Amino acid sequence: MKQTVQKTTPLRLFKWLPALLISVLFSSCVTTSVVERTNTIMSPDKSLSKQRTYSWYQPKPTAPATYGKDYSPELHQHLTKAIEAELAEKGYRKTSVNPDLLLAYDVSVSVPVEKDVPELYGNGFGYSYAYMGGYRYTYGNTQMPGYRAVDLFKEGTVIVDLIDPKTNQLLWRGWTEGAISNFNAGYGKVSGIVRNIISKLPAASGN
Repeated sequence: MKQTVQKTTPLRLFKWLPALLISVLFSSCVTTSVVERTNTIMSPDKSLSKQRTYSWYQPKPTAPATYGKDYSPELHQHLTKAIEAELAEKGYRKTSVNPDLLLAYDVSVSVPVEKDVPELYGNGFGYSYAYMGGYRYTYGNTQMPGYRAVDLFKEGTVIVDLIDPKTNQLLWRGWTEGAISNFNAGYGKVSGIVRNIISKLPAASGN
């Protein structure tokens, strides 16, 4: 009986080993891809180390908000609340007087063909959830390594930008590719995405 057991046990293990290895490798790939989805770029000619205060780039929409049936106005509220909370954790303070930085966000979305006209958008502006609310951003920084317009990001990508108020040049960008698949996402989902992005931002000076 010993010989029989010794012969069959390794065979059974060998039979299940490929499936076990595939399972382990697949789990590793999924974990790695999630981590690598969040990226940042920074302007090489100006540091954020001396910046402490910020104001929203465009506190109010320049046109009445219009949302499609699959787009919830609450997403804007969730994003602004989450971004402000995470910036506070990093030591940045919101102000309405002479801010060191201007703050903006985007969520890349698809647009109808009739709106896919370059004349509708300022330099450096892409198609975003912010546009659905009447926003039009005109900042950019084509000299920044890795810079691309919002319309070149995968749909659902959440983007957080910090801009120099004196030059209107993008200084720092953080984003998570394809983070939003449901444009009615709740605050819990949104805050987790924002936390991953802002965690890569250098802390304000003195922190």
